[in-house]
Amino acid sequence: MMDIFLGVDGGGTKTEAAAIDSHGNVLSRYLGSSTNPYVVTFEGAMQELSSVLDHVAKPLFLSYPDAFIKGICLGMSGISTPEEKNNVISFLRSYQQKHHFSFPISIKTEAEISLMASLEREYGILVISGTGSNTYGITKKGKHYRVGGWGHILGDEGSGYQIGLLTLKTVIKSLEGMLPATSMTERIIDAYSFKHISELKAYVYQSTIGRNDIAAFARHCIEASKDGDELAQGILQAQAIELADTTTVLIGRDPELEAAEVVCTGSIFKHSSIFRHAFREALVNRFPALSFMDEENDLTPADGAALLARKLFSEQA
Repeated sequence: MMDIFLGVDGGGTKTEAAAIDSHGNVLSRYLGSSTNPYVVTFEGAMQELSSVLDHVAKPLFLSYPDAFIKGICLGMSGISTPEEKNNVISFLRSYQQKHHFSFPISIKTEAEISLMASLEREYGILVISGTGSNTYGITKKGKHYRVGGWGHILGDEGSGYQIGLLTLKTVIKSLEGMLPATSMTERIIDAYSFKHISELKAYVYQSTIGRNDIAAFARHCIEASKDGDELAQGILQAQAIELADTTTVLIGRDPELEAAEVVCTGSIFKHSSIFRHAFREALVNRFPALSFMDEENDLTPADGAALLARKLFSEQA
């Protein structure tokens, strides 16, 4: 019998599930859409979670007829309170009954599964800059801290959404003559097949345009910054400093965090060296004892969740 451990990384934009064996080998992965209940409603989130689990489990039982699921660990954005966790667990119990499964369930934070994937341990500092932003700190003693994560209206400093929004505002100010010309204007015109940048207004005020659509404009800022556009570089550097300010508050919550290892994850960190370097420089100037995870591995947060499931539910645990 092959023991299988499942991990889920549920986000506001996408959800990934992974399955590993008892040796940590990844056997199956599947990528679905959002499972954040504040983005797609709780019912929509659970419907997508069910689909993701179906897709990651199906190839397992085809390839390994003796596979046995020993446990699942989930890290899901929008799921943090005891009530939210209990609602997810109740749904998963129903899912198990429907599919004749029986395995233990654990819900962890996105910080724990991401740190497990990057550092193979559950403590350190995690800073996320993707569509949204968030910062987490976990000490060796298991104390949890979080600063940020208030969403695109109340927060998300240093996020793709804020960078995208500032990109839009900058090209309009450039159009009005309040700022110099910027290559971001032409990039947006080309990408959206506008005849003139003034068509941007009709586009962004459509009722169907949401958070992810605005965050998508961050790509044009990043591309322009690589070509030396000073306005684009300024947006990225300023947002990196804002995220560093948020992280500084997090570190101030516990002295142990002042010498922790920092993991930076998310699409903005991945694609913008200007953002990444500005963030890191600001933090190191304030906390010289910090270290940063420089080596990248192939493990995803979903893999980290599966590794945590193995740690929690294997017979050796």
